[in-house]
Amino acid sequence: MSNENNGNNNKQGIFINGKAQIIELLKNMEGTEKEKLLRLISARNPAMAKELQEKSFSFNNLMNLNDHQVRLTIGQVNAQIMGIALKGCHQKLQRRILSLAPRAYAEEAYETLLGPVRNETKDIERAQERILSVVLQVLRRTVNQATI
Repeated sequence: MSNENNGNNNKQGIFINGKAQIIELLKNMEGTEKEKLLRLISARNPAMAKELQEKSFSFNNLMNLNDHQVRLTIGQVNAQIMGIALKGCHQKLQRRILSLAPRAYAEEAYETLLGPVRNETKDIERAQERILSVVLQVLRRTVNQATI
């Protein structure tokens, strides 16, 4: 009887959220490694691969977008929101985004980037999430247009 209880305890063990772990793993992977893993997952479950790709996309991945995709994103995001979002990222990404924006937009975003923000950490995170949602919409549209 004690053997049965041990078997039940082992079966009831710790729940591991594999999807969340894969998303975290993908967030930390570089281009070719990430693409290879997503291709392997896609071979078995294309819908899962698409979901993982979208959920693992981070703000710093904006560096991997082409200029057209960045400009489309800029066109749908307020300059102040962009400025707040850029506060929390690498200077190389800041320069790339601002150089692709129209001058007036870039100046407004840059002023916001340099200015104080009351709840900086929270506001940066919210601004980046907002921009990521726009980026994912842009990516979906560009993929859908490419397949038409």
